[in-house]
Amino acid sequence: MKDAQKVKRGLAFKLILSVFSAIAIIFIVIFLFNYYVTRKMLIKDLDTIASNLTESIVYKVDRILFSMAKIPDNLAAVIEHTHPNEEELKQLVKLVVEVNPEIFGSAIAFEPHFEGRTEKFYSYYAYRENDSVMLTTLGTDLYNYYLMDWYQIPREKREPYWTEPYFDEGGGNIIMSTYSVPLYYTREGKREFVGIVTADISLTWLRELVDSIHVFKTGFGFLISQNGTFVTHPVEELIMNASIFSLAEQFDMPLFRELGRKMIHRERGLSTTTYENLYNHKESWVAYEPVPSNGWSLAVVFPVNELMADALYLNMMIVLLGSAGLVFIFLVILFISRSITRPLRKLTLAAESFAGGDFNVALPEIKSGDEIGRLTNSFGSMQKRLAETIGNLKDTTEQLRISNEKLEDYSKTLELKVEERTSELVAKNKELDSALQTLKAAQKQLVQSEKMASLGQVTAGIAHEIKNPLNFVNNFSELSIDLAKELNEELEKMKDQLDEKDVEYMKEIVGDLEGNARKIYDHGKRADSIIRGMLLHSRGKSGERLPTDINALLEEYVNLGYHGMRATDPAFNIKIESSYDPAVGIVDVIPQNLSRVFLNIINNACQATAQKKKEMKESYFPLLTISTKRVKKWIEIRIMDNGKGIPKDVREKVFNPFFTTKPAGSGTGLGLSISYDIVVQEHKGEINVESREGEYTEFIIRIPAGSSAA
Repeated sequence: MKDAQKVKRGLAFKLILSVFSAIAIIFIVIFLFNYYVTRKMLIKDLDTIASNLTESIVYKVDRILFSMAKIPDNLAAVIEHTHPNEEELKQLVKLVVEVNPEIFGSAIAFEPHFEGRTEKFYSYYAYRENDSVMLTTLGTDLYNYYLMDWYQIPREKREPYWTEPYFDEGGGNIIMSTYSVPLYYTREGKREFVGIVTADISLTWLRELVDSIHVFKTGFGFLISQNGTFVTHPVEELIMNASIFSLAEQFDMPLFRELGRKMIHRERGLSTTTYENLYNHKESWVAYEPVPSNGWSLAVVFPVNELMADALYLNMMIVLLGSAGLVFIFLVILFISRSITRPLRKLTLAAESFAGGDFNVALPEIKSGDEIGRLTNSFGSMQKRLAETIGNLKDTTEQLRISNEKLEDYSKTLELKVEERTSELVAKNKELDSALQTLKAAQKQLVQSEKMASLGQVTAGIAHEIKNPLNFVNNFSELSIDLAKELNEELEKMKDQLDEKDVEYMKEIVGDLEGNARKIYDHGKRADSIIRGMLLHSRGKSGERLPTDINALLEEYVNLGYHGMRATDPAFNIKIESSYDPAVGIVDVIPQNLSRVFLNIINNACQATAQKKKEMKESYFPLLTISTKRVKKWIEIRIMDNGKGIPKDVREKVFNPFFTTKPAGSGTGLGLSISYDIVVQEHKGEINVESREGEYTEFIIRIPAGSSAA
């Protein structure tokens, strides 16, 4: 019965899947083609609309700027042809401001010592103040207008010039731009440059015009100057305070930077590369058009989701209609497949009964006359012939059955014995492997415990023996500092009784004694701190965890290790290359112990490079490389030297207590063992060494970042 259902399901499923898949693929191709064509047509229409919109706005802006520019142009022409006197110049410049509300100020500025004047500066400037027009002169040593852009650029180019927009703080308190036009006098038939005529033009109207741009619901426009500064923008904080390039850098938007480059180069077009605008954070396209008069550029932002709304709605309707059509086609295919598979299902059931031994099963009556009907008739003939043959085979089959049963019983008995023995061997192997792993772990733990116990005892003994004489060194060095101070005081009292040179000489000697005693005291205290740390280590205790600047601590002990080596070997020198990651920040560590790790590794590095320097002489240059890095939840510290390196067989033992490769009396073999304990046991970190013999050695320390703060 189940096999019949599988046949039914197989034929019907294949028929439905084949036809339905073909129709679905055709539908998807049509949908994608429709989306592609719709989007292409939409972009083409948008390009035309955007071009018309930007050109119309730019035309309005350009016409207004042109009309504004005509005022100083005409004033320059009047002055050139009439050569007015001073009073007439004052009246002309004042009249320009009075009759033109959009002009905040106007100036006439002449060349130095114009027409033989003794005064260097000759300029009149009219400007608005409240409801009045005021007149003043320009030009002082502090305000040398000959050096200003509005004078210099049109003077050198001999053509009109629009300045970059600026905010007139304390004056009009508005955004303005200055238009400058060269002024000429005709003398002996030749036009000579004599000065500049300017007009300070308010740009309030420009902002209102650009802000009036509304594209769909959330689209907007903005204007940038020749260097990319925002002249208008819906986000008021950006106006005159940011440029299109500074925003591209701040928000890491290369597409925005490329758009700005095209705009300041006076290109026009439509950018269909999607970017997120900063006004309403919607994905947008941008159309841009230059302003011919002054090289500024207008941009209109089109929101993509609103622009594509109709196309998306159309595609959604196509999907819905197509889905409904697919459901209808599925039902039709299902009906057809059932009409085909129903007689096959009946014939299959009869064949299964026949295969099960019912040779007299009744075949279904199928009178369709097609291939299925002929198959049923052929099956009936086969049924009769097989019934005769099977009857003859029954006796032989019975004998074979009995033989097979005996053989199967023997095989099953043998398999059970093999499986039972195999299970016993597997169980024994597992027990042996478990015992071996337990033994190895116990052995490793015992060896490490013995090493650390020996290390603790030796460390405690050494530290205790050193601490007593070290206390004498510290106490008497401190006493020597006090005695030196008292001796200075006595010399100060007796300086009138002694020769001045002798007093200075004795003070110098006493100062040297005091300095040496202070150095002994400082280094004695540092040695005392190390001894205390050794005692704490031997007792299984650690110092107090403190928030510590890892970079500063490492840098301090790099310098300390270097100068310590210099103190023992004045000829020693090494190049130090450092790279400290600020992201490492402050970390809770035991600074007293961690600094010992740094100093121990740096001392080893200095000694290795010094030894290699003695062997290779001038052909070798010692190098110490220090770096820190924040790697996820870890702080990674790398200390690398280009010394002699560590052989492979030695690298495996460097962290073992009492192991050293230094000559007798030069090392205890405890430094790296204690360092390993400080990093791994106290700070729950890792310490590893990488080396290539004859080339370099690098120690890599990793400690948890914990509650680090940048």
